[in-house]
Amino acid sequence: MTSQQKELVDELNKFKVVISKLKSTLNELDREKESWFGKKEVLSKKIKESIQKIKDNKSKRDSLTSEVKDLKQKRDALNKDVKPKLEGLDKLKKEKSDLAKSLGVKESPSRIRQVIEKLEFTIETEPISFEKEKEIMKKIKGLRKIQEGSEAIQDIGKELRENSDEARKLRKDANETHREIQEKAQQSQVLHEEILKLSAEIDKMKAEERVAFEKFSEFKKQFNEVNSELKEKLKQMGDVREKLDKIDSERREKKKQDQESFLKSKEEEVNEKIRKREKLTTEDLLVFQKFGKS
Repeated sequence: MTSQQKELVDELNKFKVVISKLKSTLNELDREKESWFGKKEVLSKKIKESIQKIKDNKSKRDSLTSEVKDLKQKRDALNKDVKPKLEGLDKLKKEKSDLAKSLGVKESPSRIRQVIEKLEFTIETEPISFEKEKEIMKKIKGLRKIQEGSEAIQDIGKELRENSDEARKLRKDANETHREIQEKAQQSQVLHEEILKLSAEIDKMKAEERVAFEKFSEFKKQFNEVNSELKEKLKQMGDVREKLDKIDSERREKKKQDQESFLKSKEEEVNEKIRKREKLTTEDLLVFQKFGKS
């Protein structure tokens, strides 16, 4: 091996060591780069999912808000209808009380009717004096008046009950509507709080995503730099290999030429011996065979 070849081989071995280190560094940088890219992709996916969830929650919340608005209008309308009903009840109660007091009604219309029928039966079936009959007739007349008042009181009572039932139903509907409002308002509040929570989580994830992308970009830059250096070293090592291959090729070519020159001279010697009819050696025979003249 010539000194030039030795220098080239040493240089080639140095390149191998450097390239091995560069490949190891490149693999480590690639792992880091891909790891941070993977983290960034996971965060990006979570952010998209959270944004979609916020959109869905906002849609549900807005729908609930609209429902609450409509229910409030319904509740207010019911409460508005209840008020005059309650005022009407107070008026009817007072009217019934005043009428009962003015007429002195203490018995029900059916009871008064029984008394009237009993008095009428007495007039029709018993022998009584004219004066007594007049007295009974006067009493019957008074009872009839009380009966009419009692029936009027009953009519007021019936109206009072009907209005009371209507007022009670209106109030029940209003209360049920109010409970529905509270339930939907609570659901809306829960969605609103979840939106705020998701928004805070998105801000945090976006910050982490930025860091992950910065790390990915940083390692990608280093990866590209080392990769470029590796390519350059591989190219330089390839140049050294070419020089060694060229020297080796030239050496083999020279050896071949020297061998052919030697064989050529031996061929001439053999031919000369043949002309002189001298004895051929084993080496002479091998040379003769080499040139296909045996």
